[in-house]
Parts: sequence; C-alpha cells; structure tokens
Amino acid sequence: MSDLHQTVETFYHKVYETLGKLHEEALGLKENVEEEELAVSEKIERTEFALQLSRDVLENFVDSGKIMTINYDVAQ
Repeated sequence: MSDLHQTVETFYHKVYETLGKLHEEALGLKENVEEEELAVSEKIERTEFALQLSRDVLENFVDSGKIMTINYDVAQ
C-alpha cells in the first residue's frame, strides 16, 4: 500500500469516526432538550440527522457503484 493511499485511508477513518462521535454527542443533547423548547429541539434534531446522513453519505459515496436516495420531510 502506498504512503498516499494509507494517508487517504487514515483521513477517511478519521472523518468517519469524528462524525460518529459528533452524532453520539448530538443524540445525548437531543435526550436532554425539553420538548417545550421547540426551536432548540428542532435544531438539535436536524443537526443529529445531518450528522448521521453525512456519515452515511461518506461511507456510501466513497465506494463507487452505489446509489443513495435521501428523503426528509420538513415540517412546515
């Protein structure tokens, strides 16, 4: 394995793990947010979703030949 290939693999895993840690942190915050605080609740929920989505996109986009469809209902 070339040094460049190893560097890219290391970077990929660093990003993937960082997104995972941030997602876990967001889940923890989400549990502590009072539902009465709608604006805060929505923001952390969207942040949590975006972090999970980012991790999924990274994982699937790096491997060629995969197709992803993203559906997200935005409450009006």
